Amino acid sequence: MEPLSIVAISAAVGGAAGKLVEKAWDSGERWLASYFKDHHPKAQETARENSLKFLSDLAQRVHQLEEDAKDNDRIKRQIESALGDPDFSALLKDALIASSRTGNEDKHKILARIVSERLRCQSEGLVALTSTLACDAVKYLTPKQMRFLGITTFVYSIRPSPFPPTIPPEEFAQWYVKWLTRFLSLHLPIESLTHLDFTHLESVSCIKYEPFIGRDLRKILSPSAEAGYDWPFDDFIQNNPFGKQLYELWKNGMQQTALTTRGQLIGIYVHDELTKTKTMINW
Repeated sequence: MEPLSIVAISAAVGGAAGKLVEKAWDSGERWLASYFKDHHPKAQETARENSLKFLSDLAQRVHQLEEDAKDNDRIKRQIESALGDPDFSALLKDALIASSRTGNEDKHKILARIVSERLRCQSEGLVALTSTLACDAVKYLTPKQMRFLGITTFVYSIRPSPFPPTIPPEEFAQWYVKWLTRFLSLHLPIESLTHLDFTHLESVSCIKYEPFIGRDLRKILSPSAEAGYDWPFDDFIQNNPFGKQLYELWKNGMQQTALTTRGQLIGIYVHDELTKTKTMINW
């Protein structure tokens, strides 16, 4: 790819997003040259192409953030001054180097989401601090492991808002089964993880694996008993095709999995990519 490529990427989005990726590439070329200086020319070329694909995705996300934040002066200032923030600059460098080492588009998307979301949050907030950890972990994960973090985060943490919804209790069961089926159908099927997968996820601090703990999926999925809403859990895991698949994953390691903040943040972004939704993170 010729240098004109970054010009095309910048021109496609314009505004502060275009300026950000242009400036990022000014530094990025030097970062890549230094990192791959002793590598084969073909490896250097491929790394450059990979990183430009990542920047193209990042440009689109920052452009969307810019559009969404037209009335938010704080976020606009953060976009415009992003590269002057040492923490953001370091995160961008880590993400760009990570993206350069793989042609996997799913990893490029997650890395771009990590970096773009960093522009939304306060520098010393939990999301900002976890973003650095998540960026470091992504390059060490297989696609299957990332998918597992996505569905596990959905099962443990992502619910409609408000939950339970403001509908009559007698309508809740049908509504909730339909809601679960819709999102599980986008995650499933997924291959069960092996013991080595769980060991690896724990080694990169995405999960804590607790083999002697058995959690109750009914309690995890259901509203609190005090809410007064009921639904046919047993029928769901026995007769709903996606409920059955989920229950098999649950029995084969998901119930022993406790997500770290790093694993949960990656899981949220994987879930959002698969479902084309946007989870609001209130950490």
